[in-house]
Amino acid sequence: PTLAFGVCPPRRSRVVRQDVLRPRTKNLQGLKESPSRLVMTATKRASASSKKQGKRADRSSQQQQQYDGSGGVAASTTSSDAKIVTAPAASSAAVSGDSSPRLANTTVCLPIVYGSIAFFLGKKADEYHTHQWTLYVRGPNDEDLSVGVAKVVFQLHPSFPQPVRELTAPPFEVTEKGWGEFEATIRIVWRDPEEKATVLTHGIKLYPPGLTNITASTTSKEPVVHEFYDEVVFTNPKESFHRQLMRTSVLPRIKSHEPAVQENFPTYTDEADLKAMLAAQKFLEKEIGLVKSRLLQADQEVTEIEDELAKIKAEGGSSVSSSSGKGGGSGGKS
Repeated sequence: PTLAFGVCPPRRSRVVRQDVLRPRTKNLQGLKESPSRLVMTATKRASASSKKQGKRADRSSQQQQQYDGSGGVAASTTSSDAKIVTAPAASSAAVSGDSSPRLANTTVCLPIVYGSIAFFLGKKADEYHTHQWTLYVRGPNDEDLSVGVAKVVFQLHPSFPQPVRELTAPPFEVTEKGWGEFEATIRIVWRDPEEKATVLTHGIKLYPPGLTNITASTTSKEPVVHEFYDEVVFTNPKESFHRQLMRTSVLPRIKSHEPAVQENFPTYTDEADLKAMLAAQKFLEKEIGLVKSRLLQADQEVTEIEDELAKIKAEGGSSVSSSSGKGGGSGGKS
């Protein structure tokens, strides 16, 4: 997809770990054993440790089954140092289970609005929490984007706990408190895994534009809304995905969890576009009329200048002829 200038399940949020597996290496200098011997020893140790880990896993699974059978509640816990490694899928079609063909010569646009809204906390503010803000991705008129969006991943400032927030159900929004402005990254993953994710960058604004002296008295009590309207264009989408995108207009509207946020959302309707087009048309008609009047005035001035030039030429020609006539008579007389 490309960008062009242009009752719901509960919200779920989980942290995406960004740990990186780095292989540990040892310095082989100064060792008496040969490299092949070292490799064989390391292989034996690795196999022995894997066997031990397998035995531990079997024991833990047996204990877990016993616990599930007695308590009736299944729970899985992982240590804080655990690392998640995902193997690449064989094919995207196998993952999605969708073998529908792509629609040739077809484009579909999905309008989205992404942005932030910030509220000054006033008397409740402290040194590190002056504003409460909400970062969101929504439909222009609160349409349900989950028909095409599988999940939205928000990358916040590293100073926040759990800076990576992943939402798999609407409303796709994150609410936090803070004192500073920063740029957040928004990653939209589509339900068709063959479509590339859309990555956006948005600056969270806490203060109105043009405000230089930031104090408690100058800070506006009105919310600061900073959002953008865009259209994601899908070229030759799959038939099933195209069918899902066409359902946004018939599904119920999705509202924000925060009533104050919902009240201050700008609206995007065809009526506003029509009014803007009519205003632009009137402006163009007025400008065209002014240009026409200026052209008529210029034509009149050109005509007047041509008449003046013609008169000057006529007067100059008559004076020349009269002077030449007088000179001829005097010469004949002498």
